[in-house]
Amino acid sequence: MKPLEGIIVLDFAQYLAGPSAALRLADLGARVIKIERPQGGDNGRRLVFKNLISDNDGVLFHTINRNKESFCADLKNLDDLKIVKELIKKADIIIENFRPGIMEKLGLGYEDVKKINPKLIYATVSGYGLDGPWVKRPGQDLMLQSLSGLTLLNGSRDDLPTPVALAMADTYAGIHLVQGILSCLYSRFKTGVGARVAVSLLESILDLQFEFIATYINDNYTLPVRAKFNNAHVYLPAPYGIYQTKDNFLALAMGSVPLLGEILELSELSKYDNPASCFANRDEIKELIQSKLIQDSTENWLTKLKEVNYWASEVLNWKELIDRPGFKSLDMLINVGRPGHRDIITTRCPIRVDGEVYKSNKWAPALGEDTSKIMKEFNLCSQPIESSSKLAVESSSENNLVLPLAGVKVLDLCQFLAGPSAALRLADLGAEVLKVEQPSGDICRTLYSSNLIIDGDSTLFHVINRNKDAVSIDLKSDVGQLQIQKLVKNADVVLINFRPHVAKKLGIDYDSLKVINPSLVYGELTGFGHVGEWANEPGQDLLVQSISGMTMANGNRDKLPTPAGVSIADLISGQHLVQGVLAALHRKELFGKGALVQISMLESMMDLQFEGFTTFLNDGNEIPQRSKISNANFYTNAPYGIYKTKDWFITLAIAPIPLLGQLLNCPKLEEYSDPVTWSTKRDEIKAILADHLLTNNTQFWLDILQQHDIWCSNIYNWDMLLETDAFKNLEMLQEIKLQSGKTMTVLRCPISINGQRFYSDKPSPKIGQDNHKYLN
Repeated sequence: MKPLEGIIVLDFAQYLAGPSAALRLADLGARVIKIERPQGGDNGRRLVFKNLISDNDGVLFHTINRNKESFCADLKNLDDLKIVKELIKKADIIIENFRPGIMEKLGLGYEDVKKINPKLIYATVSGYGLDGPWVKRPGQDLMLQSLSGLTLLNGSRDDLPTPVALAMADTYAGIHLVQGILSCLYSRFKTGVGARVAVSLLESILDLQFEFIATYINDNYTLPVRAKFNNAHVYLPAPYGIYQTKDNFLALAMGSVPLLGEILELSELSKYDNPASCFANRDEIKELIQSKLIQDSTENWLTKLKEVNYWASEVLNWKELIDRPGFKSLDMLINVGRPGHRDIITTRCPIRVDGEVYKSNKWAPALGEDTSKIMKEFNLCSQPIESSSKLAVESSSENNLVLPLAGVKVLDLCQFLAGPSAALRLADLGAEVLKVEQPSGDICRTLYSSNLIIDGDSTLFHVINRNKDAVSIDLKSDVGQLQIQKLVKNADVVLINFRPHVAKKLGIDYDSLKVINPSLVYGELTGFGHVGEWANEPGQDLLVQSISGMTMANGNRDKLPTPAGVSIADLISGQHLVQGVLAALHRKELFGKGALVQISMLESMMDLQFEGFTTFLNDGNEIPQRSKISNANFYTNAPYGIYKTKDWFITLAIAPIPLLGQLLNCPKLEEYSDPVTWSTKRDEIKAILADHLLTNNTQFWLDILQQHDIWCSNIYNWDMLLETDAFKNLEMLQEIKLQSGKTMTVLRCPISINGQRFYSDKPSPKIGQDNHKYLN
């Protein structure tokens, strides 16, 4: 049984962020009814890449709206509105991502619908929050990446600001929305009332960068500098990056530089024997490494590196990836298609529960396909709508909100980033998280970022392990085994991210622990799953990015494959783990049944790339080409990208090219009147734009374009962003007080419930500081 079976979701959302959240709920078993206007439906139906259309809808719509039903209603028509309100009475969840105020104008704001259904969980995605100076700006992904500082982390130092060529803000906000919904669904068992969950694209894209922003703030507001060569992370030392070989490319993750010198026969590297020198001299080191790697093939270098377990991988494009046994073993692909029309190949849900892969071949519905069926099933024509002040009174206790996961006990046996980030989110939502470490501690304590160490631990460790208690247990000892068994007996959730089979050797695998606690929710995170050629490879972020094809999407065509400058595989997989754990907790409350929730970083990375990857799969497996100029997405037409101006940079999202020509006084652009040319002559158009925008300042162009509602924005670094009223209005920063008495500034959880933002001043723990409390 899927964990969310029996839950009814009304999906009022459009485009990507909201619909992606509804899709995840559907994959986990919920019934999702998409509410669409009769005239045209969701605007996402007309969002088309490479002119790929099936049954009059874009392939992307089919991908993001599979496994749903469609119900047509004109919300401005009072009769239709009454019918929708009747449907709301039967629902558990509403998802909407209109601009703030639109649902209220329709009479469907949270204050309106909770009178109809006080148990409803009402979930909202906005661009920049529900109020503030940017509230009316379009919540467009490339603009959010530009405003948040993310584009200044990717690519090498001399490159333009480089976006991640995926809908990062949309996708991450959708992930956070699911987390908020599922945590409230769990708390509803105790309170009997619903809640309003709110996330914004800006808060989510800032949360994606939390480890970097915390380092920047606590390093005396010193802006990071991208490496001049092979940049892959602004705060990690050499050799971290992607390099060209004689025949292809090679990704090198964290590792000893002197050892790498021995493998490559580069004696010059022997002197870089501490992390500080490897960071301070990263460009010099990377240049030396590159000069050597270009002399031999990727395969030969990998053979030598793997002989000593040095963390490295090849760099694949999607065509190479899908032919590999390691990818095929994941069984990631599904076929969906409406009857009588072509099948569409796309990716499945990346979450497994009790070993079950969640596949559904239910197609994305045609507009209004299920209206008649739903009208009859719910008897929507005959029941008059009732207004109930009594219900409103009964639900008023929600203003004294208890954190939704209060009372949930979590054992965090994870290290590094992915697993601990999942435990942190559960802690922020109210769970009691106990970090279980070996006596030597989590390796992340010494994973330095920019050589910034506070109270003996790395900045990253402080940021990812705040709000937790800690015990140290020697799991290889008899005493340690008794201690962990006692803790497991009283836990609700265990999180683990060891390589496959290590947990079994330590006696902490799911089969062993469920004997002790049959209702345990066990969350396991691996790099590549349990089977296949990559099962025992290190699940390291840069290596997973490189294998997944993602690095081939970012940066301009003539550049090296360009990784995202944040630990994106770690963070996405950690957030997927939270989704699976929360869904399993819901099922546990219903049936008392535990669960094994499994996530792999590679599956999560493929899920993240579903838009572009699905286009590739349904375009004859033709490898997409990055733009030569201002690349920001494989498949999006000109002008989509970031351009240099006379004094800074400017982001241009989606706009008609002839109109841009008129507004910018650039007659050459007016010649491209056929929209087809905006794709076929993408680089030609971008080259004209790039030359023209250099003739004046960023603010000059913004003043012209924004008054005509053209989707554009400035590029912000963190110095600039922190000074804006829009950022200050979000109140994203919080202080934690370290045990030494020092304070440290970090970001808060990006989810709010009933207007409440979640703050905690509890710092990361010392090794074993809580042994006396838990192990006596």
